Amino acid sequence: MSALAAALRGVEGAGTMVLVDVLEEHLDEAEFRWLQWEKALGAPDFSLMEVARLEELLLAHLDGLVVGASSSVESVLRPAFATEDAFRICAAAFSLLALGEVDEVLLRLREAEPEARAAIRRALELSEAPGLGARLLDVLRREDTAPQAEVLEALAFRQEAPPEVLAHFFTHGEQRARVAALRAALPLPEDAARGLLPSLLDSAHPSVRAAAMGAGLASGVRSAWETCRTAVRARDAHSLEAMVLLAMGGSETDISLLLGLLDAEQLRPHALWALGFSGRVAAMEACVAYLEVPVVAQLAGEAFSAMTGLRLEAPYALLPGERPEGAPPPPELQEDLDADLVPRPEDDLPWPNVATVRGWWDAEKKRFAKGTRYLLGRPFNGSVLVEALETSPMRRRHVLARELALRSQGTLMVRTRAFTHVQRAEQAKARAASARIHTRSFDSGLR
Repeated sequence: MSALAAALRGVEGAGTMVLVDVLEEHLDEAEFRWLQWEKALGAPDFSLMEVARLEELLLAHLDGLVVGASSSVESVLRPAFATEDAFRICAAAFSLLALGEVDEVLLRLREAEPEARAAIRRALELSEAPGLGARLLDVLRREDTAPQAEVLEALAFRQEAPPEVLAHFFTHGEQRARVAALRAALPLPEDAARGLLPSLLDSAHPSVRAAAMGAGLASGVRSAWETCRTAVRARDAHSLEAMVLLAMGGSETDISLLLGLLDAEQLRPHALWALGFSGRVAAMEACVAYLEVPVVAQLAGEAFSAMTGLRLEAPYALLPGERPEGAPPPPELQEDLDADLVPRPEDDLPWPNVATVRGWWDAEKKRFAKGTRYLLGRPFNGSVLVEALETSPMRRRHVLARELALRSQGTLMVRTRAFTHVQRAEQAKARAASARIHTRSFDSGLR
């Protein structure tokens, strides 16, 4: 509990009215800390431990709002929903749920505009309010109530959607609902794998096809793997998920398909991202070659680091503020009026020092054998996958958690966008079962 929250508790205990401006300060801080926390969950330069420190500050201010409940609900929390700030709405909805105001939050979800609805859904995903999962299931079964896709996504995130409920949404009219159901259903029920999966793999919606590939692979269906390969061969601009699946579960031959994408400038960033999960010597060599191409040098360095275990810090990275010759200016300094000025997570990646990385590779590459997959510089196995999930930068952990889920057929799930205490508990379960995680290529044993 924060010092400010402790003070509020003492004031309330004395029967004194809590000052509204103090509660407003809590909400202002909770809004800002929530924004920081969400950004950190996808950052290339944050670890789980560093995210936990940000999270502690966020939870302290949320606690302050709950402690001051008698004054905060009417004067601070309810007015927050009239704003257009998503993170302020997240904080208000989360606090109301903690205070037991579940009916009010669900009503607001039903009546909210799309952006506010997404913010309320995020609070529903993270809340530990007693009985909330059962209430969400009840809402989901009443089709005339809150938007079903939002409720289904919340239930799927919370891992509280029963298999029969997920199956009902495999053919739902709303694309988001189908995606949420497919990503949560690992493995698919046998009848869905036989009867529905072919049409889902052939969907006109890229996100549905991608979710169906993952669900099919976790269910041991060969057509899902062939769809994955076909998407990569077709050089589909929407095939990032297929590229990543091929990288994490493919053979040396499959990796050559990804390497072939590097000659397409539009696909090169996606291909480098995917190759970083392949752990193959040929991918390492390709990354070293692209260290000298400024537009993708940071991505190539990140992928090389993930595979080989070389930490990109001095002397293997340029000093902060240094940029190689020919590097594009930071987004805020670009003069092109058509340029996308929104910072991307990869903008925070270190710039590799090409000469020193090349020198390291020349000295170390003899210990990396062709035909072997590496992660963090070690031959891939279940223990290494779990270790990488525990220690890798936040933005890579989402893919690693997806691989863990697929390789365990959904029995080992780490929700990389949950609060860190939840993640640590799920990681501990994965660590205990790491010896049983299968490490074969995805196409082995498919039916």
